[in-house]
Amino acid sequence: MENGAIVILIEAKTTLKTDGVSDHIERLEKYRRYINENGDGDQRKLIGAVAAGAVAENVIKYAQKKGLYVIAQAGRTVEIVTPPEGFTAKKW
Repeated sequence: MENGAIVILIEAKTTLKTDGVSDHIERLEKYRRYINENGDGDQRKLIGAVAAGAVAENVIKYAQKKGLYVIAQAGRTVEIVTPPEGFTAKKW
């Protein structure tokens, strides 16, 4: 998803674990390096999010601590898990 200035890259899993969060962060870093190395002048900020049908509380906290938004299943819909006070999304 993007709005022209910010791109949100989302990793979706059935069940999210801390390894999946770490893997997504690595991909975000690689994607930023790729954009920078191609010299196309892309100045968009990259923000990360992880989404899953099942996410343990410790994984939510881990992802948020790393600066990612967490999207989780809530009944028949999904919702952005309320970030903790003072949360700032990391921008790559």
